[in-house]
Amino acid sequence: MLAVIASGLLPLAASAHHSFAIFDRTKTTAVKGLVGRFDWTNPHVTIYVDAEGTPAQRYKVETGSINALARSGWKSDSIKVGDKAEVSFHPLKNGDPGGLLIEIKIGSVVLTGGG
Repeated sequence: MLAVIASGLLPLAASAHHSFAIFDRTKTTAVKGLVGRFDWTNPHVTIYVDAEGTPAQRYKVETGSINALARSGWKSDSIKVGDKAEVSFHPLKNGDPGGLLIEIKIGSVVLTGGG
């Protein structure tokens, strides 16, 4: 009975997770700005960067999972709201502001950890 219930929940878990196919891995975009929000949550840690410029633009940059980032040296307090950041990422194919993290530089600290 438990196996039947568990197998019924698998499609729900799969639908909550998206493929990295939404990102254009043939292109790289870079922005500088302030961290507006940092979500240390699964399935992907997400960084929101308020880019410099007029008009200001918020970019949603996704990374790998908490476990993958922790293995790379990240901690839940590695990034703080208000940090000045330089971010490079593979942009979204649909043109929305955001993408898949390549690296983020905060001061002299460089963190990597895309999917």
